[in-house]
Amino acid sequence: MSLHLYSAEEHQKLIDAESRYGNAFVNAYNTTIMLSNIMMWPISDCDLFIRFYSQVKKYHALSLVSSVRQHRVQAKMDLRYFLESLVNAAFTLAHTGTRNYFDHENKKINTPHKATGLAYKWIEGAYGGYSKFIKDLKDEINGETAHAHVVNSQHNFDFIPGVRAEIITSYFDFDDNDLVKVDLWQCAKAGLYAIDLILAVQKDFGGFLPSREVEGLGGLMADNDAVLSELHT
Repeated sequence: MSLHLYSAEEHQKLIDAESRYGNAFVNAYNTTIMLSNIMMWPISDCDLFIRFYSQVKKYHALSLVSSVRQHRVQAKMDLRYFLESLVNAAFTLAHTGTRNYFDHENKKINTPHKATGLAYKWIEGAYGGYSKFIKDLKDEINGETAHAHVVNSQHNFDFIPGVRAEIITSYFDFDDNDLVKVDLWQCAKAGLYAIDLILAVQKDFGGFLPSREVEGLGGLMADNDAVLSELHT
C-alpha cells in the first residue's frame, strides 16, 4: 500500500476520464465549470450566500472527480453535501440576514440541523419543483451510499475461492464504466438544477450579476438529455 502511488493513479484516472466515459464526463465537466462561474460580481450584501456557494462549487467538483477516480461512496457523500449547501445558498440569497445561522444575542451559532431545516422548509414552499428534485436525490443517496452498509462493499471487496483463495479489498472500486457514466450523468443533472435554481432566486431577489457563461445552460441541459439517451441504448 502506498498513498503516493494511489494519488498518482487517481490523477491518471482523471486525465483518462474523457476517453473512458465520453460524453457523460464531458457534460459533467462542463456543468461543474459553469456552476463555478455563474456569478460575475455581487451587487448587494450576500456574504452568507457566497460562503455557501463556495461549498456548492467545491463539493460538486469533488463528486465529479471522485466518480472518475472510482470512489463511488465518496462521490455520493460529496453530492449530498453539495445538495445541502445548495439549499442554504438559495435561502441566503433570498434572506440576507444572519439570524437563521447566528444567534448574536446569545453569542452562539445555531445548529446546522436547525438552520438547514428552515432552509429546506422555505425552498419547498417557494421553489417546489427544485425542492422535489433535491429531496428525491438526497433520499436516494441516503438509502444507497451515505451510510455504511455491507451492500457498498460490492464495489471494492471480492473473494476468489480455490486452492489459492484470494481476498480482495481494493482501494479503488472495481471497473464498471456503465455505472460511472450513470453517476456522471446524475452529477451533471444535479449541477444543472443547481445553476437553474440559483439563477431563479437571483432573478427574484437579486444579490449578484450573472456571468455570460450561463447563456450556455440550455445547451448543457440538452447535452445531459443526450447522455441519458446514450445510457438507454
